[in-house]
Amino acid sequence: MKHQIKLIAVATAAALTASHAMALEVYNDKGWKLDISGSVNAFYTSTKADNKNTSTSIENGLLPGYLNVTATTQQKGWDIKGVIGYWPGINSNGAGVAGVGKTTADVRTNYLSFGKSDVGTFKFGRDVGLFQSNAILNDMTLIGVGGGAGAARNINTTLGGIGAGYVYCEFQPQITYTTPSANGFSLSVGVFDNKDTSATNATATTGSSPGFQALAEYAFKGATSGKVWGGLISQKFSNATIGSAQQGTANGGELGILANVGNFGMMAEAYSGQGLGSAVLFSDGFDTRGNTRASNGYLLQATYKIGDLKLGTSYGRSRLQKNAIEGASDVSRTNGTTLGAYYSLTPNVTLVAELNSRKEQVTAIKTDSASFGAILFF
Repeated sequence: MKHQIKLIAVATAAALTASHAMALEVYNDKGWKLDISGSVNAFYTSTKADNKNTSTSIENGLLPGYLNVTATTQQKGWDIKGVIGYWPGINSNGAGVAGVGKTTADVRTNYLSFGKSDVGTFKFGRDVGLFQSNAILNDMTLIGVGGGAGAARNINTTLGGIGAGYVYCEFQPQITYTTPSANGFSLSVGVFDNKDTSATNATATTGSSPGFQALAEYAFKGATSGKVWGGLISQKFSNATIGSAQQGTANGGELGILANVGNFGMMAEAYSGQGLGSAVLFSDGFDTRGNTRASNGYLLQATYKIGDLKLGTSYGRSRLQKNAIEGASDVSRTNGTTLGAYYSLTPNVTLVAELNSRKEQVTAIKTDSASFGAILFF
């Protein structure tokens, strides 16, 4: 097999980012092309919560590091793709030999897809979910830290706007179908692995019913470019046990808009549902008796570019309410604010500085953080 290797610049939307990247493309005589791309980042963060001392960390931001390998070809008129993504972090979240810290990694992306321009695309495997994916993909803190500075020491990622504006869409096992684009409109629908966050299912089976998600998008171009979207999610927890796990059905919806006019950009998105939780999907969305809790939230964001510098501000809120049986109050209500500066040192290296503030209204605990670091896409 003859191989031809060349290094080229490509504009690619790597998993969870729309930044330009370099990719190593490998061709062979069977018509396959292999792309290798990735990202590395590190941030110095200083965090102070009410009634606690200031803590500092050198950690990953909202993105851990990753290395994506993508294989593509065309056979019998079908565009075929396979993706495997390896996601390591820099943080010492476990003990190694003689107590030396070590880091961990996971395989977040592992899927195949095939499609035609007039048929649409089918995806089988593990990739980012549909519901609330646009919120995190377009969050300016995706290449920074956002909320949760200091948390990456344990999980190799901070929170961005998760839990203070949107619910984490997660990387989930799925079978999805996306229609061809029709004048900017497309629809994605998928069946998802039944996700149960209860302790009773940590080592056992989940419910007998799969989850379902759908995402409709309309992209527009011109003097004002961007897109609008709406998403739905539903999952039944049929095998849960009352008193220790979820039961019933979780449902939710979302709406959002992204627009760019010249150097100005904005995003607004909101979600609402029953059983969704407010940070990790479905977590705390049910009380101990299996009754659903209502949750809702929104994120507002504005950015402005001055040459290679992008300045941005965002404000988000997530609310998880007790149900009627628990009483008329909130389980949690979190507000988050970010001021950020993102400077493109080179086409592939971005310097990031952020000021973040989060307040949990129920406990009245406020956490402020400052962060500075760099992120590379290749």
